[in-house]
Amino acid sequence: MITGLDHYKEKWGIHSKTAIQPGLEAIQSALAELGNPHHGLPFIHIAGTNGKGSTAAFISSILMAHGKQVGNFFSPAIEDVHDQIQINRQPAGEKDFDKAMEQLAKVATPLTDFELLTAAAFLILKEKSPDYIVIEAGMGGRFDSTNVIEPLISIITSISKEHTAFLGDSVKEIAWHKAGIIKLGKPVVLGPLPELARAQIEEIAKEKNTPVLTVQQAYKGPLTLKGKHQEVNASLAWTAAEQILGQYFEEEKAVSGLAQAAIPFRFEEVFPGVIFDGAHNEASIKALVETIQENYPNKKIHIVMGLIKGKDYLSILKELENIATRFTFIDFGDERAMPANILFSENISKIKTIQNEYDILPVQEDVEVTIVTGSLYLLSLLKQHNYEMFRRYR
Repeated sequence: MITGLDHYKEKWGIHSKTAIQPGLEAIQSALAELGNPHHGLPFIHIAGTNGKGSTAAFISSILMAHGKQVGNFFSPAIEDVHDQIQINRQPAGEKDFDKAMEQLAKVATPLTDFELLTAAAFLILKEKSPDYIVIEAGMGGRFDSTNVIEPLISIITSISKEHTAFLGDSVKEIAWHKAGIIKLGKPVVLGPLPELARAQIEEIAKEKNTPVLTVQQAYKGPLTLKGKHQEVNASLAWTAAEQILGQYFEEEKAVSGLAQAAIPFRFEEVFPGVIFDGAHNEASIKALVETIQENYPNKKIHIVMGLIKGKDYLSILKELENIATRFTFIDFGDERAMPANILFSENISKIKTIQNEYDILPVQEDVEVTIVTGSLYLLSLLKQHNYEMFRRYR
């Protein structure tokens, strides 16, 4: 579900499928009908299991600190479809979408919702003509609809098991999918990866005569985004920006850019004592647990959680059970949401409850921190409702 896309589909009489259908044939055909608006644009392409959005925010901020205009295509939405396409952190407007959708209404090739949005992003970003465009792969990489671009540089942030129904059950298979964004002769920056994943990616990079840049140490300068994993993401962004800007790269501006970088739902304190974090798989939950322990060593931890179906919820629960005092499981309005009673029944905590997204979530900030996590879609829904449950409580 892409919040707000249906408005434009209905307005312009566009029919697209909600299902996920990996492959590039449809998007390539549709873009050809549109005159290939993505050709020749200055792209930076980011894939990875975790860290894509934060790394995109970091590199965008570095480039903006150097006076560059930067476009972004993020996935998924924070509030609605508009914030998935941005110029200098400003979401695309209704006029931008109308102009793109008017063109897309004439396309004969059947598309999925994400392919439709990808094509709209290319049309809008071509029109805006920024100096650089940072593109976040939606799922995997090789057969993701964003993978029709020829980037200046690619970044693979991390690799762990995810979307196994589409990407395979092994880290090596998933690495093969992510490595699909590597293009002939164009450098790729790699984050800390499992050995099998790194070997697979380096083999593909060698076949494509691609320089491989690896991040040797985490960035230790000032950051707004919290957590050791963000220090690694910042280092990835620094390495990529240094490569792109060459002799025009200035360390002082990079430090300033990284310090200013922010992205919603990355350990974001939306109210005093209420943290929203978009961790949604075992690897990102481990990073979340480490960040909680680092920032709130002496507080009780209340985990509020909802998940999308298909996640390794047993491993996720096990990680969170190590630090949580109590749990609240959420039923929320997304067709892919896992029923809260499944999480409730598998959770070993003695203090737990089930609520729906509109219920008041108790906040006791003096002794307890509430961490809302498990799904970016859940967090987006709560933000769309203006955090009403917290507002009423407070």
